[in-house]
Amino acid sequence: MVPAAPTTVAGAPARSNSAPVDARKLAEAIVARAEGHFHDEQLGMARAMGPLPFSSAPDLQALVSACYPSTDRPSARPRSENQYALMPDTLDFLQALLDRTAPKLILEFGSGESTRLFADWASTNDARLVSVEHERSWVDEVARRLRPEQRQAVTMVHAPLRPVRLGLRQFLTYRFLDQLAAQVAQADLLLLDGPHISGREAVLYFVLANTRPGKLIVVDDFRHYSVREMLIGIPPALAGCFAAVPLPENSHGLYVLQCLRQPAATKVPNLGVRPILRSYWRSLRDFRVYGTGD
Repeated sequence: MVPAAPTTVAGAPARSNSAPVDARKLAEAIVARAEGHFHDEQLGMARAMGPLPFSSAPDLQALVSACYPSTDRPSARPRSENQYALMPDTLDFLQALLDRTAPKLILEFGSGESTRLFADWASTNDARLVSVEHERSWVDEVARRLRPEQRQAVTMVHAPLRPVRLGLRQFLTYRFLDQLAAQVAQADLLLLDGPHISGREAVLYFVLANTRPGKLIVVDDFRHYSVREMLIGIPPALAGCFAAVPLPENSHGLYVLQCLRQPAATKVPNLGVRPILRSYWRSLRDFRVYGTGD
């Protein structure tokens, strides 16, 4: 005898326990449930106003002051139609930084307007650019916009996003990130403008742990409280290896770091229950909105 199909109390067929789970729908449900607890992350905004653990240095302060354009004189560069693109005042600052420091290797996380700026400078100054981007279509588009001589000076790296657990926290960050340690160690100038917030802190720690004395790191989006908060969370032992100068007057906010001495290996801190839970929420949120970029 064939057994009858299981039924619910109402008489409708019951859902089989072996039914496949739609991972994306599950992620959306979890994010929707968490929205009420983390929307706008108000507590994070309050924490982001705390003191930063980095000290300043006269030489770095002088360099930044000499490179940053006057706020009284607007940039002559046209503003990109891409809402995520670097603003003209940031590009002017990076251009001045290139001219004054003459890096031989530039490494950027997040491709776009900066890629064209760096590629143009590298192609005429016997330098190299490594540009890391998670979105495959954007990698192709950025490369297409470069002139042939610029492309010869650039290595475009497509690094799709993957969930990575560091300690008790989760980050949606670049795949193969650990394979870029040699490039980070060799780079004279690094720009941190990617990936999305859910994965950027993992890149920040990776860069800080692998950079070398004298090298410069420019962190974009300093005016975004989550970027400031991740800088505040840097352990004192690691922060003490760097000098820093903030540029809050910049359109998106910039934070310029210079390595003073070789950093020791540092684990990404857990920072408490709320940051742990929020790391999973951010990863799910960004996965839902942006995908992985494969």
